[in-house]
Amino acid sequence: MVLMLDGDYNSSSDIDILVLTDYKQPEFYSVLKRISNMTYDIELDYNVILIPIINNISDFNNEIDAIPFYSTIQKEGVVLSE
Repeated sequence: MVLMLDGDYNSSSDIDILVLTDYKQPEFYSVLKRISNMTYDIELDYNVILIPIINNISDFNNEIDAIPFYSTIQKEGVVLSE
């Protein structure tokens, strides 16, 4: 699983976290639920909003040129874990 972070910071910013996985879309909900449970305490402790986004690695690579958000992540994102 690869986690990438993207965004411009200001006082009202959220933090977008893209989770790339080998899973297919039907399995995304269970992954999203686990991530949301993990991020809840961080959001409360640090008064931030974390936005987890899940996609399949192949789909992400195929959609980089079509989705500006994905191309921005590819250029400016920070790999958090591989």
